[in-house]
Amino acid sequence: MDSINGHDSAASPGKPEGIPDEHSGQTLDNVSVRSELESLRAAYLALQSECTRKEESLSQMIREKEEALKQNSDLLDAIKDVSRLQARSLEREGVLLREKEEIKRELGDSREIVEVLLKEKSEQSREFSQCLDAVKVIKQGMAKVISSISEEGEENQIVESEGGGEDLKVELKGISELVNRVRLKLDEFKEKGDKQRRELEQGLVSLTEENRDINDLLRIALVEKDTVERSLSKLRGNNEQKRGVILQIAERGLQRVGFSFGFMLGTGADELSSETSATASAASNSDGSDFDEEAVSLASTVEKIMKNMRLEVTQLRRSLDESRSEIERLKSLRELQTHKIEESTLYIKELEERVRMLTHKVEELQIEIRGAEKEVVRWRNACELEVQAGKNVSEEHEKVINILKQELEKLRAALQASNSKMKLKDELVASAIAAREAAERSLQLADSRSAGLCERIEELTRQFEEAEKRERANRRMIKRICWPWRTLKFHATQTNMVLVGI
Repeated sequence: MDSINGHDSAASPGKPEGIPDEHSGQTLDNVSVRSELESLRAAYLALQSECTRKEESLSQMIREKEEALKQNSDLLDAIKDVSRLQARSLEREGVLLREKEEIKRELGDSREIVEVLLKEKSEQSREFSQCLDAVKVIKQGMAKVISSISEEGEENQIVESEGGGEDLKVELKGISELVNRVRLKLDEFKEKGDKQRRELEQGLVSLTEENRDINDLLRIALVEKDTVERSLSKLRGNNEQKRGVILQIAERGLQRVGFSFGFMLGTGADELSSETSATASAASNSDGSDFDEEAVSLASTVEKIMKNMRLEVTQLRRSLDESRSEIERLKSLRELQTHKIEESTLYIKELEERVRMLTHKVEELQIEIRGAEKEVVRWRNACELEVQAGKNVSEEHEKVINILKQELEKLRAALQASNSKMKLKDELVASAIAAREAAERSLQLADSRSAGLCERIEELTRQFEEAEKRERANRRMIKRICWPWRTLKFHATQTNMVLVGI
């Protein structure tokens, strides 16, 4: 452009000042094109700066969008964590409820076990009471047996010792003592019965011997009677001699009889002595009685003695039979008592075994009850601690859930705000993209116009060079033109055409 101006200034030294040159139209066109290019360059720079600013805002919006998406993903992760915590808390609550139900069921089972143990304990106490009653009955029976065997003082002693301890062991100990005493009493009674039996047998032997002696004496008396009768038949004339002989015979016979039975049988000896004295007195006082009467009285006396002896023998036999029957009864009673004592001993042993077993079982049950009570207390404390821990955990979970809900609400609000910002940013991005596209279109248009202007400038430069060439050629030719109307008209028309083309 400076070269053009230089050419213009150099080309018009010989022209007049008030008349425009033919190149002035071209200069104006160049100035307008230059100004238009400057304006286009400025618009291009403004559009470029605005485009860079839009790109920066777009990248910032993309970063904010990525951050929002990251926050959204964090929110989703937090929501998942909250849901997982809720599921875990619900699962924990379910586990706690199941454990609580299981503990309640175990408590019910332990209560049932305790009730069963209490029932068994009551049944065992009832069996104990029944055993104690049976033992008391056995003890009373033993006491009755001892009282029937023993004397009165011992019976009183047994009755006094009967009101002792009420415990089953004490009763069993008392029964064992009573059994031992019954055994001792039965042994004593057996020895006493044997002694009585031996005494009765000895009495029976002595009575048999006495009966044999009496028979011998009777035979001797009969022999002496025959002798007396023969002597009396010889002494029929003298009554005093007969009486003396009879009295001597009677006295001798009575002395024999009294000597034989006086030490054995007191009653028979007394009667015999009384009869002898009566006979002697009768014999001494009846001097004038007849010999037949004396013989009859002697026979009656002997007959009475024989009757008394028979009565005593029968009584002794009866007493012997009674003693034998008593011995048999005592033997049967002893066997029965021995059998009862054996049964009682076996029953006492069974009771002792049962008592030992029941005591062992009661101890085991008491140990089990104490263990069950300790287990129940432990389970109860564990349940309470577990329930308290579950409540604390549930409260903590609720607090965490509330905090997470608040954070979730905040994050939702932030997400909504970020979504609204994203929408605005998307709108801004869309507007920026539209502005960028418009700027690109304007740049393309400016490029096309600048290309057209460049072509126009080249064309004008070429024309200017051609015009200079013509001007050089015309300088050599002298033309006289007053005013270049046609040239100006031609250049103005071309300039308008160029502007319309742009």
